[in-house]
Amino acid sequence: MRGFLPLLEEDSYVETYYSCVEWLRAAMGRNKNDLVWIINRFERLQAPEREKGELFDSLKLWIRWQFHPSSDSRTNLRWPSKKTFYHDAPLIGRKEVSLAAELEGPSMLIKKLKKTTGLRLLDKGRATMSMRYRELHGFTYGDSRQVWRADAGRGLEIFVWGVPPENRLPILAYHSVLIVKNEVPVGYAEALSLCERTEVGLNLFYTFRDGESAWIYARILKVFQQLLGITVFSVDPYQLGYLNSEGLKAGAFWFYRKLGFRPIDPELGKLVEAEERRIAARPGYRTPASRLAKLSSGHLLFEHPGSVPGWDSFHIRNIGLAVQRQMAARFGGDECRMRKACVALVVRALGIDTTNWGDSELNTLSNLALVLATLSDLEKWSPPEKLELVQLIRAKGAADELDYLSRLQRHPRLRAGLIRIGSVSLPD
Repeated sequence: MRGFLPLLEEDSYVETYYSCVEWLRAAMGRNKNDLVWIINRFERLQAPEREKGELFDSLKLWIRWQFHPSSDSRTNLRWPSKKTFYHDAPLIGRKEVSLAAELEGPSMLIKKLKKTTGLRLLDKGRATMSMRYRELHGFTYGDSRQVWRADAGRGLEIFVWGVPPENRLPILAYHSVLIVKNEVPVGYAEALSLCERTEVGLNLFYTFRDGESAWIYARILKVFQQLLGITVFSVDPYQLGYLNSEGLKAGAFWFYRKLGFRPIDPELGKLVEAEERRIAARPGYRTPASRLAKLSSGHLLFEHPGSVPGWDSFHIRNIGLAVQRQMAARFGGDECRMRKACVALVVRALGIDTTNWGDSELNTLSNLALVLATLSDLEKWSPPEKLELVQLIRAKGAADELDYLSRLQRHPRLRAGLIRIGSVSLPD
């Protein structure tokens, strides 16, 4: 608060106890809302949004959000739809769902929403999450200019959106999902994508988990394939139940396994096969919780036929760790010196002229250069490969991250380099 309240140091630096509220009330004058006054001060700060957020968080303010029961309760929260779907036959069971058939099936109708409609949708999404005490990066920082609606059939609508450049992840493309059935939000999902691979997180709310969950999940993967160009789907151990009692209790591992996902760890693969033999031989048998926790300790992968191979050992964390090791070994742990050196190397190797680049593009260059600098053969790439890489860097900082993802999928040499750096088989 020191930057908003002049001379506050006279009290705060030397007094054992002082009332910041008293100073705040004096500065506010006739303003009646403390929070509004503070937020207005933050809006006027000449600082990047991320720094403003960190500074605001450091205040540790307790804020009460009072919902409007007529519109924001679990019962009344709705997203208007033109047509209601009535179930006049049994629900679609898991055994009737084939991910391969779904991905090969006809395309859905996907339309981009107007910004004003997108803003209303994001407000509904944040209310849906907040009343359940949940938060996702994409719901907090969703971009109302980049919201798509997919008509998935049977009253199911799948809304997908990205985040603005200033809130994007350094390497991955990030998209969030709100799942709506007959106007009612029934769950959420997210996709963390690199090239044609994505890590999928899904949560259907308790009330709706027995209502065509497998089919809904398959439709979400179809949207990711159609909109994002994804053909390789990964599920994180936490989603399966590892260190997650909710997922473990729900038997999430078997939900994904029976849809065709496979373990990427060979040893876990052997344990899964052994457990499946027990299940087949003993009717009514249920996997013990301790064994289920073990089965859930590794990633699962589903690849659409024809997908580019090589993603089994890939983890985005390995790229970050490789960068940290380089920073320690070559730059004495100095991040600023490392960024400057890596950007200079990449600019020189690719022949980049950043004169007309915007702040978001320069920020993207600063992040991606840390990774690209580890590719020892970058200067030997062909002119078309270099040109496409420059356009890819700029696309990461552009208004729509979809172009960035598409360019990643069309750059085989970069894909090979990223897989190599991100594979667990890399030596330290």
